[in-house]
Amino acid sequence: MGSIVAKVAKACIQCKVTKSRPRCPRMAALPVQRVTPFQRPFSFVGLDYFGPITVSLGRRSEKRWVVLFTCLVIRAVHLEIAYSLTTQSCLMAITRFVSLRGPPLEIFSDNGTNFKGASRELLDQLHSINEECAGELTSAQTKWSFNPPASPHMGGVWGRLVRSTKTVLETIDDGKRLTDEILATVIAEAAEIINSRPLTYVTQESENLEALCPKHFLRGMAPNEPRLNAPPVNPAVALRDSYQRSQEIVENLWKRWIKEYIPSINQRTKWFGEATNLKRGDLVYIVEGEKRKCWVRGIVEEPIVAGDGRVRQAWIRTNSGVLKRATAKLAVLEINEGDAGPDVAIGPGSRAGACCGQNRRADEDVPVAM
Repeated sequence: MGSIVAKVAKACIQCKVTKSRPRCPRMAALPVQRVTPFQRPFSFVGLDYFGPITVSLGRRSEKRWVVLFTCLVIRAVHLEIAYSLTTQSCLMAITRFVSLRGPPLEIFSDNGTNFKGASRELLDQLHSINEECAGELTSAQTKWSFNPPASPHMGGVWGRLVRSTKTVLETIDDGKRLTDEILATVIAEAAEIINSRPLTYVTQESENLEALCPKHFLRGMAPNEPRLNAPPVNPAVALRDSYQRSQEIVENLWKRWIKEYIPSINQRTKWFGEATNLKRGDLVYIVEGEKRKCWVRGIVEEPIVAGDGRVRQAWIRTNSGVLKRATAKLAVLEINEGDAGPDVAIGPGSRAGACCGQNRRADEDVPVAM
């Protein structure tokens, strides 16, 4: 009799709906934007906002936000102040960043409305450039990639540095009122501290070797190295040897980066197992919120296949439209058309069928051997 009940429970639609959970695919390898050496710093950038921070202007108070740019390769940060959460403020922060660090090849960000507006306006500006100016303004052709909504795990590379920046700001906060001038100075100090943090470990046996930090790549020197006046040299010798020496120093830095830093980040800490890929037509729950009754049901419209053949994102058709979500936020309902019966709908927005034993007896559909 126990096996009969187990079979009924296994075929019960309500049980499948109640027990469905997201199944994450195997953790992907690091993207090429994070493991590409010999690149100019801030060629591949992650962008995020945090705040607000209250500043005093005379007798009134206003809110400011901090825009964090991080290099995905050397993990350096650049901080700018945004005076509002508008597209224009975002564009001006990006313009100040580009003026100091150079135009990035690709920008990654979350799906903030200000980021979407900035990307759309940059595209509009790009289309308005005529052919005569295209040669001089090729830096405007920066690719902008967005993560799926409600997927913070895909932006951890800059989310972790947001936390580090907040910790530094709390440490150097003296409790006094902030002005715009003081805030600009404070975030500059915070960026200096974060860019001085070590990226690799150095054993105690190493006497002359020091840990790599972002400043090695930004300035070509250690953060605590004193700046000494070099003795005068012969110009002919300097032209012949100094360039080769500088190239050798840069190449040694990148070799250490490949040998010491890359193995430390190329490790999987979770999602080791394989999961079945989503298919077109699968019925899923969009997991948003702690309460299960708030989850939205939908049908997989188009799975997005990654380079390794696994599906980590998909377009989901719901009653409110087509949404893009990560696989980690999708709970598949393993329900076949034959399982539901003629009176049970399984489309988006519909309710699941009755659980076993609620509206029918188990012995009505399952033959019992006497």
